[in-house]
Amino acid sequence: MREYDLNKMQQLLHDFYDLTGIKICIYDSRENELCYYPEKLTPFCRCLREDKAQDKACRLSDKNAFLTCRRTRRQTVLECHAGLLECFSPIFCEGKLIGYIAIGQIRSKPHAPESVPEELRPLYEALPSIPMRKIDAAMHILDACAGYEYLKALVETYESRIDTRISEYIEEHLEGDLSVTALCRAFYLSRAELYGIFRTYFHASVADFVRGRRLERAKVLLKTTPLLVKEIAVQCGIPDYNYFSKQFRRAFGVTPTALRKGVQA
Repeated sequence: MREYDLNKMQQLLHDFYDLTGIKICIYDSRENELCYYPEKLTPFCRCLREDKAQDKACRLSDKNAFLTCRRTRRQTVLECHAGLLECFSPIFCEGKLIGYIAIGQIRSKPHAPESVPEELRPLYEALPSIPMRKIDAAMHILDACAGYEYLKALVETYESRIDTRISEYIEEHLEGDLSVTALCRAFYLSRAELYGIFRTYFHASVADFVRGRRLERAKVLLKTTPLLVKEIAVQCGIPDYNYFSKQFRRAFGVTPTALRKGVQA
């Protein structure tokens, strides 16, 4: 998302918050948070999520909210396990679900549920308690925002750049785990979706594309640094020296050592 577009969207969220006092977020279709206002997590939610069990319950609540919204294709209001109200409206473009606009972290009860640790109850009670009529009005505004053509175009632009984002991510993490499982987790994609993106945009399998980028990085490092070949192999995510040398020769027709000595690849 371009900086100008993001600033414009942040202003829209800021205006909504000024009118309602309710936190608002924009998500893409894979449930990635694109922007929000005023903060990602309230102090209550931030502290709650420091506990692994509570964090797991929070993530499950979020997942169920998205699932319900996606299944019904209509506005959804749910209460999370910690007693907070969340409202999700789907964003459609030509009948396709391209994202969500959501409000939440609204206190639904005067006092925290029994599931909330005692020490966090003052933080819960500090959350906004908003009358249902005001929430209903905010939901109507949400529906209007979800149909806003600028918002549709903005989310669509973000969605259409998935190939660029994946390519940049791979370049930045060549030393790390770039397995199909890791990439699916990083981009909230199913294996079928990831395979489809690589076929469409990169015309290669995930493994072939990643290996190609690693070997290209290795070639640059061999020519521009004094690092040992085995050190370069590790930095490029192929720590098995013999396997690295074999793949390098297969790709470029020379061994890493020969390339460094001046044999052209």
